[in-house]
Amino acid sequence: MKTGSDNEDLRIKKTKRAVKEAFYSLLSAKDFEKISVKDISDRAMISRNTFYLHYSDKYDLLNHICDELCRALYIKLSTQLQRAQSAEINIDNVSYIIMDGINEIIQNREKYHILFAGSSRDVLVSKLHELARRVFMEIGPEKYGIDGCSMEYICAGMTGVIKYFVDNDAYDLREQSYNFTRIHLGSIIKISEQRKEYENK
Repeated sequence: MKTGSDNEDLRIKKTKRAVKEAFYSLLSAKDFEKISVKDISDRAMISRNTFYLHYSDKYDLLNHICDELCRALYIKLSTQLQRAQSAEINIDNVSYIIMDGINEIIQNREKYHILFAGSSRDVLVSKLHELARRVFMEIGPEKYGIDGCSMEYICAGMTGVIKYFVDNDAYDLREQSYNFTRIHLGSIIKISEQRKEYENK
């Protein structure tokens, strides 16, 4: 038997789901800056007071939504991350990480597409950039001589690749992921390997 607490939790989940669905629906029609809390609450069929019980404003809602997408993406990457941590970094294992990530993004393509379309893109791009940095930091870039400048280059490139796959149908995801890794990481990995060989002599 469901308790009062269970019913309350279910109501909260339903309310938040309605708010997010209303927000995506509005974003698909007009830019984030032109959307008000009243617009969102009216579309979700709740009062503004109910909205403010869960979110401080529309910016807080946008941050929550982007955080949820990034959290789901990170969870998807976890298995490949663990494998990469226990092995030497190479083009193959990095390309698999990228491929798994893009697969997850494609599952939520419409949400990403809507968020990338207007001024909301800045929040999403920033969070994806931070996620990319976190992923590569967990691989251990310092072991391979990947410096801060190279990291920024890689992370910026990843956000561009994500947007590309959101806006375009990938005709060969595995090949594209491998090509991106080979082009953007291949030289860094090769230089790192050469330096390690020199240091071990």
